[in-house]
Amino acid sequence: MVAPGGFAGRNRRVRGVAPETAADAAAALTLRALPGVGTVRFRELVDRFGSARAALGANSAAFADVAGQRAGERRRRGLPARHALKMIERCAGEGIELLVYGTTGYPPALGDLNAPPSLLYALGRTDFLQEPVVAVVGSRRATAYGRRIARQLGASLAGQGRCVVSGMAMGVDAAAHRGALPGPTAAVLGSGVDVASPPRNAALHREIRQNGVVVSEYAPGVQAEPHHFPVRNRIIAALASDVVIVEASRRSGALITAGLALDLGREVHAVPGPIDRPTSEGTNRLIADGAGVVVDAGLHDTVEHGARQPDEPELRELLAAMPAAPVTVEEVALAADRPVEEVATSLTVLEVRGYLTPTRDGRVMKTPGRAGMAVW
Repeated sequence: MVAPGGFAGRNRRVRGVAPETAADAAAALTLRALPGVGTVRFRELVDRFGSARAALGANSAAFADVAGQRAGERRRRGLPARHALKMIERCAGEGIELLVYGTTGYPPALGDLNAPPSLLYALGRTDFLQEPVVAVVGSRRATAYGRRIARQLGASLAGQGRCVVSGMAMGVDAAAHRGALPGPTAAVLGSGVDVASPPRNAALHREIRQNGVVVSEYAPGVQAEPHHFPVRNRIIAALASDVVIVEASRRSGALITAGLALDLGREVHAVPGPIDRPTSEGTNRLIADGAGVVVDAGLHDTVEHGARQPDEPELRELLAAMPAAPVTVEEVALAADRPVEEVATSLTVLEVRGYLTPTRDGRVMKTPGRAGMAVW
């Protein structure tokens, strides 16, 4: 048992794990075991007290004010440390790294989520998660065309030094990973990192572990479940600065990832496809709604990351003030601190020149890939 002022693992060393890392992970696992402490409340505790360890050692009133009365009462009765220590020892034995929200090494991009994973389990090159990341996702039932384009995109992006993140599912995801290898790639799983999901991708799982990184917020040994994948998708969307949808039906999970990415202000791009194929319905609809169009798989060394800017300083400033997600004229005016009438005129100029794309609901968004981005 651990008293309220202590944390699991303070006096216990785990072979192969730095004491500070073990203490942070033990505190995180112990907090998450308390009633009512999910990802949102865990973040609130860390943001309030500075770390999981500090939260676990906070005074009773302050702790209960954030964690809730049930968690506070359970903490006052003493905290079981055994489950946390066993998990840390298991991870150490299997070479699994533990990345705790609020500590060094945790991917900073995940902080944009309202409910970031409290703790990530990782196998492989965790440093890849700190580099520029592009997500390439799409249908499990991909066509030969979709798999080919995904593989080419993966190869091109990895060749530019960008980490290609996907979900290691059959179809587009697996093709994107294979294209990126042996370059930087990250697989975000809906199972434990030690579980190849689906089993048919066991060889790919091994290769990514050796050359890239496998990540999950699910503990080792946890099997994939259908309800895990929408939760997993938010990690993919948050890690990436750009999300590319290669193929997707109207109800594809890849569209969930696209929606999450837009909500986070990420750039969303789609590969156009034949209008009579179900796997193109979702991607073509994204393009109609304003997503960037992928016009080149990027195999000709012509990719430039970043669009050419307008010559006029006032237009450049206005464009820089705009978020990646679709916005109204009023929202742009507020962000730029300019009169609405002046902004409306400038936006029209930018739209005519191709820097902005109108959406079906009357908003505008930056045109991904303007003037020279061959991939987008």
